Amino acid sequence: MSFQPQTTQTWDLFCKVVDNFGDIGVSWRLAHQLAAEHGIHIRLWVDDLALAQQFAGAGHAHIQLQHWAENTDFSEAVPVVIETFSCGLPEAYQQQMRKQASLWVNVDYLSAERWVESFHAQPSPQANGLLRHFFYPGFTSGTGGLLREASLPALQAQARWSDLGLTAAPGRLTLSLFCYAHAPLAALVDSLQASAVPVRVFVPHTVAPLLAKALDTPVLQVGDRLQRQQCEFLVIPFLSQTDYDRLLCLCDLNFVRGEDSWIRALWAGKPMIWLPYQQSEDAHLLKLNAFMAHYLLAADAGLSDVIHNAMLAWAQGAWQAQHWQALLTALPQFALHASAFKVSQSQQHDLATNLVIFIEKCRTHRV
Repeated sequence: MSFQPQTTQTWDLFCKVVDNFGDIGVSWRLAHQLAAEHGIHIRLWVDDLALAQQFAGAGHAHIQLQHWAENTDFSEAVPVVIETFSCGLPEAYQQQMRKQASLWVNVDYLSAERWVESFHAQPSPQANGLLRHFFYPGFTSGTGGLLREASLPALQAQARWSDLGLTAAPGRLTLSLFCYAHAPLAALVDSLQASAVPVRVFVPHTVAPLLAKALDTPVLQVGDRLQRQQCEFLVIPFLSQTDYDRLLCLCDLNFVRGEDSWIRALWAGKPMIWLPYQQSEDAHLLKLNAFMAHYLLAADAGLSDVIHNAMLAWAQGAWQAQHWQALLTALPQFALHASAFKVSQSQQHDLATNLVIFIEKCRTHRV
């Protein structure tokens, strides 16, 4: 579904790159979908312009990248302002928003926790007189939905290994591995080396230092291949978002992290193990358990136990060989479940469309 505004609009979208790629990854996907499918001109304000340009690639005619710094001259605001992940808008810009009577929407972090529906789309009056609306992504119709481009199914259907400069590996299970530093990588490596079937693992160069430590080997470079018993590790370069989507749907199993790669793995419709960003007081485990309750709702008890145990062990640093063995045994059934979940979840409206509809309703009913 694509909701087309009646007139061409310009929106500002603000993003701060904290310590991972997820913030800019989600922000760029959102900006691109708003421009490509809804005809909205986007000024994407980022504090790390070089990284944003990597994600932008060839860019889009309706998206203008802007560097957001302490000395940036914010002399004018636009009617619609999107804040991402509660990054905080510059005070000078907020002053311009008051003059413009701008609509302010904060697109926050994704969670499957039950409280999200209660807080989604709620207004929050600010001390300076502005009204800040909270827009929560989510898995149910009572939330903002998930990012999902209309072009994604065609991209997945046409994906080939040659698109990525890679070749197929008949007879081997193919994995992608994207994780945080707290992942029990050494334990996973041990289980893959002793795998009952040959395995090929694609490791992005950002994760290569963690893999080198786990393998007790010198620095790994893009293009390096290491064979360890039953497992071959391949270090790959930074992929565009389009190529990463291709990789996910071509692999048999994906280890993903954070928010952007997590949702892309779900849309790939392939078995996946998610590692949430580590938080104090184990708040990330609450998010993980809430997601698994939703993701495994239609799975039978045996498969649910295998997936639940594997994800929890991966997140808690308790990975053992038995988790990999159980995943291998359940992989055909896991693949059917992942595909069915993708189809079911696709019945929900996507985040960008829901956001456009929400903003149009807000603007229509403003006094």
